[in-house]
Amino acid sequence: MSVAFYFKLIDVMKLYQIMIFALLVVLISCGRKEYTEKGILEIKKEIDSLLHNPEAEEHFDWGSADAYSNFRAYFHNSKLIFINEDYHYRKGGEIFNLYYFKDGNMLYYTGRELTYVPKKQSKSLEMMVDPDGNVITYENVANGQKSGLSSEDSKKIIEHARVLEKIISERSSIIRK
Repeated sequence: MSVAFYFKLIDVMKLYQIMIFALLVVLISCGRKEYTEKGILEIKKEIDSLLHNPEAEEHFDWGSADAYSNFRAYFHNSKLIFINEDYHYRKGGEIFNLYYFKDGNMLYYTGRELTYVPKKQSKSLEMMVDPDGNVITYENVANGQKSGLSSEDSKKIIEHARVLEKIISERSSIIRK
């Protein structure tokens, strides 16, 4: 066998490697396509339609030194799809939180907050998150004025959602079926 044959063989192998790499990139990007703003809104719409006649729901509660909440978990095919939470600060205030889930990941959150210390304030936040916990987009309004969202605040919300998920996974009779 000649040296030219080996060079040709190496060129063919490089071509196959490039084709395999391109195929992997396409497969990975298609797999994550639904975690765009448009994709998450479609998932939210689908979950909203399932909530008109949920397969099952359960009531839970949670508490800490600073706050407590009562929440309902909604399920489809024995998987958590939605949490409706009534969150109360122990020192004057409450938040009404809605969490949307797909495949064990919180993807969409909306919260409406009223606090009374030192004076009455209202806030609302809508946030979309990818499965890795990265904020895709948000709208944060405090007392009628749009404002930014700190990474600390978004992490608190995501962590709280994980705490609620853990409570559900430990206490739910639906998930254990």
